Amino acid sequence: MIQKIDSKKRTLIVDGSILIYRIASALEQATQWEDDMWTLHADLKLGKKVLDTSLRNYQDKLNCNKTIIAQDHTNNFRLDFFPAYKSHRKKVRKPIIVKPLKEYLAKNYETLTLPNLEGDDVCGIFATRPENVGKVVVLSGDKDLRTIPGIHHFVHDESTEVVDEKTANYNFMYQTLVGDLTDNFGGCPKIGGIKASRILANKKDLPEMWEAVLAEYKRQELDENYALTQARLARILRASDWDSKKKKPILWSPNA
Repeated sequence: MIQKIDSKKRTLIVDGSILIYRIASALEQATQWEDDMWTLHADLKLGKKVLDTSLRNYQDKLNCNKTIIAQDHTNNFRLDFFPAYKSHRKKVRKPIIVKPLKEYLAKNYETLTLPNLEGDDVCGIFATRPENVGKVVVLSGDKDLRTIPGIHHFVHDESTEVVDEKTANYNFMYQTLVGDLTDNFGGCPKIGGIKASRILANKKDLPEMWEAVLAEYKRQELDENYALTQARLARILRASDWDSKKKKPILWSPNA
């Protein structure tokens, strides 16, 4: 869905890892030298140029006057309560210029990193701070960002969406039900997208949605702790989920 937003100048916050990975993957080339000899090549200079151009174009296109890059921290708090989180990705080779492009961003742009958080969490927290509501555009390619209220632009289809709080909460509970295999958590067994939509239909607010979600987990003979773990894995952090004094996340609770 493509939505028009007003001409008010805003801050663009970018999920840096998504943009870097897309550019690094596109520029990587395999070359065969002999029958059994292959090498990988990528033009880092070109990668930096594409990155600069992309950020400049997005800032202009989305009518923003400032860009901040949200970076992943080296640690992830979700591993503290779910060690298998994204564990399958350890075996996946990253494009060869991902690391130098990340270093280039850190050196040449304003970046924001928070302890033990992923870049999308940083985007979520920044965009939902009371002083930033309506003043930020989140640039990402991750569908999970639809669980965050605010203005979003998605690089995979160049769509812009304005997500209100009720829709964001719906998407959060939907993700809690269906899980996310790319992040290595399964959600509620036997629940796909169609059934999840039926379960959440006509629920007026987050407490009512959670009640329906929890009932489905219990129907599958899974307890509240299991369901809560899935919800905490599915949740991209908002400002209310971050303790700025202690510099640590506040794990989501339906009673908070």
